[in-house]
Amino acid sequence: MTSFPFRSCSLVVTVYTLVLFANNATAGEMPSLPVEVLIGPTDPAPEETPDPGPLRTPFAVEFDSQNRMWIVEFDGGRVMRCEPNDFSNPHVIAGPESATEPNALGYVDGPARSARFNKLHNLMIDSNDVLYLSDHANHSVRRLMESEDGKWVVDTYAGNGKRGPAVDNVDRRDATFHEPISVTLDVKDNRLLIADIGNQVIRSLDLSSGMVSIIAGQKSKLKDPRAVDLDGERRLLVLERNGNRLRRVESNGDITTLAGSGKKGTADGDAKQASFNGPKHMDVAPDGRVYIADDVNHLVRVYDPETDVVQTLNLGDYTLRRPHGVCVRGDQLYIADSFNHRILRIPLPAK
Repeated sequence: MTSFPFRSCSLVVTVYTLVLFANNATAGEMPSLPVEVLIGPTDPAPEETPDPGPLRTPFAVEFDSQNRMWIVEFDGGRVMRCEPNDFSNPHVIAGPESATEPNALGYVDGPARSARFNKLHNLMIDSNDVLYLSDHANHSVRRLMESEDGKWVVDTYAGNGKRGPAVDNVDRRDATFHEPISVTLDVKDNRLLIADIGNQVIRSLDLSSGMVSIIAGQKSKLKDPRAVDLDGERRLLVLERNGNRLRRVESNGDITTLAGSGKKGTADGDAKQASFNGPKHMDVAPDGRVYIADDVNHLVRVYDPETDVVQTLNLGDYTLRRPHGVCVRGDQLYIADSFNHRILRIPLPAK
C-alpha cells in the first residue's frame, strides 16, 4: 500500500478483511458491497427521512492518532467522538449536549462544551490531534484542541465570523472568507487547504507563519469549489459542486478536468463523459482512486485515474440520503449518510 506525504484519514492503515459478493454483480456494475451501520437507523432504505437519533445530519468523519472516530454535525452543531472499540457510541466533545437545543447553533469560542458552531461541514486532524473545522456559516476555520490540563477548548483559527473577500497573502487573524466549506491538511508543507466556495477560490494557510494565500481560482476559474484534496503526486484536486466535475490544478495554474461532463446526471463510464449532481466531498485512497460523495444523486462514486473511469458503488439494499462525507481508512470506506442521520462502513471495492 502506498503512503502519500499528506494527511487524510486514508493514511492510518488498519487491516480489515475485504469481503466482496461477486455473485451479485451485473454487467458493467460493481459487485454489491456489504454495509455496516455504525451509528443511526438500521433500516437499509428508509422511505421517509428518519428522525435524528444519536446524530443529527452528520457531514464528515475523520480519525485521530489514537484511532478515535470524530464526527461533525451540520444541523446539530456538535463535534462528537467515538472510542476505538466502540464506534457505535458517540460522545459530545464540543457544542451542546442536545442537537435540538434552541441555542445549538451560534458563534462562541472558549470551553468546548460552551462553544457554538454554525453549519459545520468537515474537519481535519493533525498529528497532535488538533482538529480544524470548516464552520461555513460563520465564515471561519475553527480549531478544537486539548489543553495541558486535559480540557477541550475552541478558538477561531482563521476568519472573524463575518463574510469577506479572499485577500491574498494575509495573516490568518486578518483573513476573511465567504463560506469556507472544506479543509484538508497537507502535512508535508505544513499547511491547511481551504475551499473558499463563496469566493470561488482555494486558499492555503501556512500553519507555521499563519499566512493565508490564494493557490487556485484566479488564473483559471472554478465553479463552486466544494472540496479539495491532494493526489499521490501531491497535485491539487478540486471538486466542483455546481460545476459537477472533478478537476486538477496544474503547476502553472491551469486547471484540467479529470471527471465529469459538467452536466447533471448519474452516468458512469468514461470519466469525462460521466456525470454528477452536486458532489460534496471526496477522499483519495492510497491506490489513487478518488471516492466522491455525490450528494444530490444520493450516491457514492469512485474515479479511477488508472482506467479513467467513474463507477457507482453498489450498496445492495442500502440507499443513501444526501451523503456529504466520505473517509478512506485502511481497507474501509466510512460514509456520512447525512440526512439518514447515520454513519456507514463498507469495504473498499477490489481493483
